[in-house]
Amino acid sequence: MKPFGIDHRVTDAVVSGRSEPWTSLLQFITVWGDTLTLSLVVIGVVVLAWMAGRIDFAVLIVVGSLSGWAMMVLLKAIFVRDRPPVGDRLIDIGGHSFPSGHAMLSVIVYGLTVLILHRLYPAVRAHPWWLLIGPILVALIGFSRIYLGVHWLSDVLFGWLFGVVWVSLCVAAHIQGSRRRQAARAARRAAMSSGQT
Repeated sequence: MKPFGIDHRVTDAVVSGRSEPWTSLLQFITVWGDTLTLSLVVIGVVVLAWMAGRIDFAVLIVVGSLSGWAMMVLLKAIFVRDRPPVGDRLIDIGGHSFPSGHAMLSVIVYGLTVLILHRLYPAVRAHPWWLLIGPILVALIGFSRIYLGVHWLSDVLFGWLFGVVWVSLCVAAHIQGSRRRQAARAARRAAMSSGQT
C-alpha cells in the first residue's frame, strides 16, 4: 500500500519544521504509546478494577487490549506499507507502517481506561473534564509519530479510526455480557424465591 499524496506533503512540512525543544518533548510523549507503557497502564487498571470488585472491567481492558494488538498486527501484515524514508526518522524502528500501532493501541488502552475510571470512581464522574486527558494524550502520541518521521499521516488517522471502532466493539460486547449476567442472576433469584414458597 503506497502513501497518499497528502502523506508526503505533511511529512515534508513537519520534518522541515522540526526544532528543539519540540523534538525532545515529542520523543518523551511518544513513549506513552510504547508497548511497555501501555502494558503498565493495563496492569494498573486491572489492579484498580480488582480492588473495586469489578472483575468484568479487568477482563474488559485485558481482552480488549490483547485482541486490539492482534488486530493491529494482522492489519500491518495485510497492508504491508513501508515507513517514511530512513533519513526522516529521528528514532530507529522497523516493521510495517499502516496502521500506526501507537495510534491504534493508545486509543484502545487509554480509551478503555477513561471509560473504566469513569464507571469506577464518583469523583471522576463529578469532574468529567478529567476525561479529556485521554483524548489529548492520544492526539499527542499520534502527532509524535509523524513528527519523529516513523509514520505517515494516514497511518495515524486510520490507527485512530481502527482504535475507536475496536473500543466501541469491546464496550458493546461488555454491555451485552453484563445484561446477560444480570438476566441470569434475576432468573436464579426468581427460581429460588419460587422454590421457597
